[in-house]
Formats: sequence, structure tokens, C-alpha cells
Amino acid sequence: MTASRGRPLFVLIVELLLALGLLASCAKKTGIVASGTIELDEVDVSSMIGGRVARLHVEAGDSVMAGDTLAVLDRGEITAGLEAQAAQAARANAQWRDLASGPRAPEILAARAALASANSQAELTEAEYKRMQTLFEGHVVAQADLERAKAARDVAVAGRESAREQVRLLETGFRRNQVAAAQRGVEVARAELLASRSRAGELVLTAPTRGVVLLRNFDEGEVAAPGQSIVTLGDPERLWIRVFVAAPDLPRVRLGATAQVTVHGMKQSFPGRITEIASRAEFTPRAALTEDERANLVFGVKIMLEPTGGVLKPGLPADAAITPATADAPAAAR
Repeated sequence: MTASRGRPLFVLIVELLLALGLLASCAKKTGIVASGTIELDEVDVSSMIGGRVARLHVEAGDSVMAGDTLAVLDRGEITAGLEAQAAQAARANAQWRDLASGPRAPEILAARAALASANSQAELTEAEYKRMQTLFEGHVVAQADLERAKAARDVAVAGRESAREQVRLLETGFRRNQVAAAQRGVEVARAELLASRSRAGELVLTAPTRGVVLLRNFDEGEVAAPGQSIVTLGDPERLWIRVFVAAPDLPRVRLGATAQVTVHGMKQSFPGRITEIASRAEFTPRAALTEDERANLVFGVKIMLEPTGGVLKPGLPADAAITPATADAPAAAR
């Protein structure tokens, strides 16, 4: 069989197969492959106030859950301050409750009895003064005796008025301003107690998340300054790899794109997803950029791996095959 212009048909078929193979080869080359190292997020557990390390409850390599106690620090003045603030808060609360509840019934009864006594004393001195006044008019007693009787009457009358005001005060209760001031004192004492508890809470270091103890940076008896890492944690189920993509391939990389990560010596691949793309190049040539030098520019890309069940470890070199963005799914803004 022959084709047009005398070319055999099988030659045309071979040419067509070669063209299809070339297209397939080009399609395979559209994938983006980059290399990097498996890493994991580290969490430094420290205290805001520092102190002497009294106890360490973990060793390097131990697995911990969120909330587990890692270490206990010792600062005597913090503990003593907490106890003092607790006592102050209790006293302020008792004073406020005492004012808010008003005077007790026995206090009112005692005040009324004192008023009755003062009233009797005032009546007695008033009668004595009138008697002395009659005797003075009859020239029986001297002027000094009359004045003493008058002074005694005035003192008794003042005592009666004072007792009457005391009864009125107890019966009407304490003034609202006094009760409000006592309540504000309770709020201040509670706030100071919360601050003391917060400082004391910094003496007990707990795990903020689940993970593995990577480093134990202090031993018992050593003094840690505020902010110094006492224990370093890492979560082996939150592994990631940072790879570097050449500048010509960067437009085809988007946030959220999937990737397959392989480790040397393992046939199994591990799925991941792009969570971060650097906005600046990691390497810039010194000379002016030429067409070839643009390929030397690389951008960091972070790929978060799905949980591997402990198969992968930090520090392993790995390769990542990134699914490129298609024409209808442009690269996401970085």
C-alpha cells in the first residue's frame, strides 16, 4: 500500500507513533520535581518568670500528651506571695459581706439599751438641776453648785443624743458608699490574687500539644532565666519538607496543590500539600540576568505531609513531585 506522493503508508504510521511518543514525553516533563529534607515543627517550652529547676518529669524521646507536666520550677517568693494574696482576698471578702449584711440584731438591741440608759440619766440630771435651781433661789446653795448641776445635765443630754443617733445608724444600715467601697476592695484583691496565681502557674511547665521530647535543655538544680527553653517538643505526625523550585517553574506552583514525596530506599510515596510559597528568591546571581541565569533563581516551597504513622523521620532526604497548576487553575497568589 502506498500513500500520496509515493510515501508508503507504514512510514506515515511510524511517523505518527513517533509524534505521539514525543508528546507523551513532553507531558511527562511537565511535572515539577524538587528535593529537600524531612523536618518537623519544634516547640520550645519555657517559663516567663524563670526559676530553679526542681523536678523534670520527662527524658529525651518520651511521648507526651497536651497538658502533661514536663518540669517544675522553684521560686519561694512567688509561692509566699500567692499565699499572702489569697489571705488578702479572703479578708476583703469578709469585710464586704459584713458591711453588706448590715448590723446584727444583738448590736441593735445593745444600742437601744444604751439609749434607754442615756435617756434615764438625762431625766435624772434635769430633775437635779431644777432642784438645785430652787435651792439657789432660796439662798441655800452656792452659785458653783448650780453650775455643776447644769453641766451634769448638759452632758447627760448630749449622751442621750449620741445614743439616739447610734440606734438610727444601726437601724438604717451602713451607707451605700461604704458597701460599694468594700466591694471594690474585693475586686482589687481578687485581681491581685489572679495575677499571683498566673505567676505561680509559670512554675509548672506543661506540654502545649502532643509530641515527643526532642531535647531536655536543663538538669535538676540548674537555674533557668525567663524565656529560656527548658524542654523542646516535636510532633512526629506533623512532618513537612521544604523544597526549592526553579523560577521558570514557579508560575505552575500554587498553594494547596498536592504532591507526592518519596524517600531514598523506599518504594512507598507519601502524599502532601503545599502550604507556603516563598515570595523572594533564595539565590540571586551577581551579574545581570540572562536567559540561562534565570533558571538559577529558586524559591522555597513548604509541603506539609499527611500523617505517616512514624514511617518517616526528620532529617531524611526526600524528593517531591508537585502537581502543577493547569491552564484553567492558575497559580494562587503568594
